[in-house]
Amino acid sequence: MIKNIGLILISIILLIQCGFTPIYSEKSNLIENDYETILTSENSIVVKEAFNTIFRNSTTKSNYQLKINILEQDLPIVTNSDGTIAKYRIDISTNFVLFDIVNNKEIFSDYSKGFAQYETQTNNYDTEQKRDEAKKIATSNSLQIIPIKIQNFQSRKDE
Repeated sequence: MIKNIGLILISIILLIQCGFTPIYSEKSNLIENDYETILTSENSIVVKEAFNTIFRNSTTKSNYQLKINILEQDLPIVTNSDGTIAKYRIDISTNFVLFDIVNNKEIFSDYSKGFAQYETQTNNYDTEQKRDEAKKIATSNSLQIIPIKIQNFQSRKDE
């Protein structure tokens, strides 16, 4: 019994002294979604809706401004023997720049990509529905990476 208590105490002491710090620990100088987001490109309604869904909590009055440019592409993947396209890939390329408004300088810029696929259907309405769904998925995948990249950049800058 005394051995078990001793092992538990030693284990607790070792865990406390190992230097573990949580990944999401609070840092006072991190930019945590404290930026105004601006979509600088003209995109389809589906892409704009996905953008507004991801960045709905962005502040309008901030010291930072995030400018995002989204490029949409439909790329054929599978072509039938009669020349019709059976499957497409949606490719969403997102370039973004984070500006410091107070100092009027660019802090960070990078890009992200999102992909999704859809198959053509027997009628145009169903094909458009599948295309919009794939475009929404690809856009969400691309845009969700942006805050992660910004926080990663800030945490590396602080070290």
